Amino acid sequence: MPAIDRIEDFRIVDAIARTGTLSGAARELDLSLTVVSKRLSRLEATLGLRLVQRTTRSLHFSDEGLLFLERCRDVLEAVAAAQDVGEDANDQGSVRITAAVGFAQRQIAPRLAKFADRYPGISIQILSTNPLIDLVEQQVDVAFRQAPLDNSAYITRTIAPDDELLCASPAYCEAHGVPAHPDELIQHRCLTVGDPPPRTWSLQKDEERLEVKVRSAMGASDGEIPHLAALQGCGIALKSSWEVVKDIRAGRLIRVLPQWWGRTRSVRVVFPIRRHQPARVRTFVDFMEQELRAEAARASDLGLFRDA
Repeated sequence: MPAIDRIEDFRIVDAIARTGTLSGAARELDLSLTVVSKRLSRLEATLGLRLVQRTTRSLHFSDEGLLFLERCRDVLEAVAAAQDVGEDANDQGSVRITAAVGFAQRQIAPRLAKFADRYPGISIQILSTNPLIDLVEQQVDVAFRQAPLDNSAYITRTIAPDDELLCASPAYCEAHGVPAHPDELIQHRCLTVGDPPPRTWSLQKDEERLEVKVRSAMGASDGEIPHLAALQGCGIALKSSWEVVKDIRAGRLIRVLPQWWGRTRSVRVVFPIRRHQPARVRTFVDFMEQELRAEAARASDLGLFRDA
């Protein structure tokens, strides 16, 4: 079999798998569709294998193609690791991260200037999105997540506490009063997340756990709209501690039923499984862990974190 000596061909195969189309790979690699198609055909001829089954409407990898893709990614990772040696030694290179929109805006973005002052050679690229994404396909180095995650393809590490709590604006509490017990939430305007809106909230106090009925006065598919609605006095919201820490400190929101909490959560970093993790990625994660734990400690007087 003739030797394969073009690393660019491996990048093409990887890009086809991640984008799902030849045209998508061409756009990502800044190549023409003709070049991508010809290189794939030449590679298949060299190997004597059909790597990708192509029709006018669909594309999928053959069994041999999937095995070759795995080997391609091994090679590309090894090449990246070799290139990272010089960059890591000089605190240089790019870190591609993803986080929920609210967390990225409130907790990551305000700290980027401080990080840039310390590590001017490291570039941070943020993909802010609420739905979970495939870290490998999107070429993400690390994700910051608060919701539970069950995927053996990822490595996780807890870097800070997090909790869910009930809150509302002082104006709402003055106009409508506050519930004395979770069962009274059904009598209040609740600001919910989800479509369809949830009919219950899970709350706990010490060892006591309740599923309480709620009436969604306003709901949205992500947490930003209920957050803004709570600030405007529209009702009671169940929010992550990290989403409301600044608002509660400033008095824009106050806790409702402060002895009761929602789901136990944590801030975790999520890595795709790989043998090599660049030092610049670890540098950014360690920086964020120090920042978040310090912030949680400063917020101890507000009672926003059970384990702080």
